[in-house]
Amino acid sequence: MADTVVIANPAAAAGRVGREREALRATIADALGPCRYVETERAGHATALAREAVSEGAGRVLSLGGDGTHHEVVNGLMEHPDRAGVTYGVLPAGTGGDLRRTLGVETLADALRAIRERPARPMDVGHAAFVRDDGGAGARWFVNLASCGVSGLVDRLVNASSKRLGGRAAFLAGTLRALAQYEPARVRVIADGRDLGEHALATLVVGNGRYAGGGMLFCPDARLDDGALDLVVIPHAGLARSVMRTPSLYRGTLGALPGVITARVSEVTVEALANTAYLDLDGESPGRATATFRVHPGALRLAGAPVG
Repeated sequence: MADTVVIANPAAAAGRVGREREALRATIADALGPCRYVETERAGHATALAREAVSEGAGRVLSLGGDGTHHEVVNGLMEHPDRAGVTYGVLPAGTGGDLRRTLGVETLADALRAIRERPARPMDVGHAAFVRDDGGAGARWFVNLASCGVSGLVDRLVNASSKRLGGRAAFLAGTLRALAQYEPARVRVIADGRDLGEHALATLVVGNGRYAGGGMLFCPDARLDDGALDLVVIPHAGLARSVMRTPSLYRGTLGALPGVITARVSEVTVEALANTAYLDLDGESPGRATATFRVHPGALRLAGAPVG
């Protein structure tokens, strides 16, 4: 098989990846050389395809789609015992596009140029252990950002919508809808063994990357290779005050708001005490708190890694 495998989600970008598959294949091959191009057929399929690619000897696995596709591919790679020999890369096409913002690539052409010209570098990967919706124990890896609280409810609303207006509009509308119906979860937060107390929670964020929610800058100082997660605890403030602080989400100034806690951590446990703190992992919501988030430094090699 080709040394490079591209795992493409044909439903990404409102189906554009599927409609333009031949042009996309040609563009990628022109930039990077021969590759094997495979398409997902169902939810979770990208994870299986990534595992298969490693087992068949791929040296480079690229995910073409949105943040959900990147999330699935990383989970497939992290589940494989031979992942150390594989380089992972992101080819952006999707609704939210938050991982590409952290990588500093706006377009597919930007991403291909970065993969071709920048050396691969170690990348941290986060791990989440949580409660599934059915009450069982769940676990997943995340590459960009994890959170719990109203953010997980936003995910559920956005992923059930058509997203016709694009990522930023879809997530902003979903955020406003979620704030109107969210019952603030009460949680206890323990970071690297230190008890940070009980909180009536709007959202708790642990960022490996910087952005979530279609361009909201939750963790402006986060890096994919610093061996840490950036923690942000945002207290519930009611609908009106939450709407008023929305601009801070896009400016990256949440940490300056009253009551917000920030820290750099290796591990965070969020113990659910009352109401539901819905989970968000790279824009997906597979469960709820109680949850523990840990960083695994240098767990993958990233093609097209940001410079500096």
